Amino acid sequence: MDKHICIVGGSGFVGRSIARQAIACGYRVSIACRHPERARDLLIKGIRFITADICSGRGLDQAVQDADCVINLVGLLFERGPQNFAAAHIHGTEHLLAACERAGRPQYLHMSALGAKLGSLSKYAHSKAEAEQRVRQSQLAWTIMRPSVIYGTHDAFFNRFRNLFACLPIAPLIAAEAYFQPVWVEDVARAFVASIGNRDVQGEIYELGGPDTYTLRELIEHMFSALGWSRRILPLPPFAASIMARGMEMLPTPPLTRDQLMLLKQDNVVSGESFPVMFGQTAALVDILPGIFKPDAASQQQQRLDRDRKRFRVDM
Repeated sequence: MDKHICIVGGSGFVGRSIARQAIACGYRVSIACRHPERARDLLIKGIRFITADICSGRGLDQAVQDADCVINLVGLLFERGPQNFAAAHIHGTEHLLAACERAGRPQYLHMSALGAKLGSLSKYAHSKAEAEQRVRQSQLAWTIMRPSVIYGTHDAFFNRFRNLFACLPIAPLIAAEAYFQPVWVEDVARAFVASIGNRDVQGEIYELGGPDTYTLRELIEHMFSALGWSRRILPLPPFAASIMARGMEMLPTPPLTRDQLMLLKQDNVVSGESFPVMFGQTAALVDILPGIFKPDAASQQQQRLDRDRKRFRVDM
């Protein structure tokens, strides 16, 4: 099994899990990103780095050369100057699809998002939907994944709330009653790795969620329990949430923007089965969450993952 996998945007949270699982399955992995030096810890056997910028298209031809499968994980949480949703999600996808066409049309796996919708008031959700449209119009053997909130060690969800509430005696919460179906990053990674070389996934769109749904209030309560914190949750009215988001947008790395506020106001749950059975069984949040903040528990999770991987292998 000597397939070459190129992960564009693979130095981030999800990409690291996909890279580790792909290496464990015997694949050769290349990671294309703007700042390879920020992911030196991934320089393990079988992984190489290529400097590339999906927004400009620079380096993409070299990145996808000789790749059997290209995975696009590029996604922005907020906009800053030229790094905006249209440049990264829409035009970046166009650049990568064109590079794949020139490279001989390798298999193409695309990370989208649950809630991606043309015409959405959220620029993030609209741009993700436009990117999907470009993928579907391509001549590649494509597959689109739409995950709900992805959680795990070093995630951008629970860790953001943890940092936000660390020094506060109360927890002001926006959209406390919105529903989410969080999915563990290792389960998302397994869906991608299981799709490599699998013709049955061609032309399909998969929604990825965990086994249970929670309100945002319930998720934060679970986080407080895992951390051993005692906080009173204070739901914020819409006008206060809007003022908070407007102010936070000015920070270098904003914990909340007005665009993200629009997304938080909408339920983020899958429309059918929570997770495609062909990709295996998903972990329960209550079993995984403590390990996000406690290294010993995280080590136990990785041992569990290794055992599961031995039981669940997709042979192509």
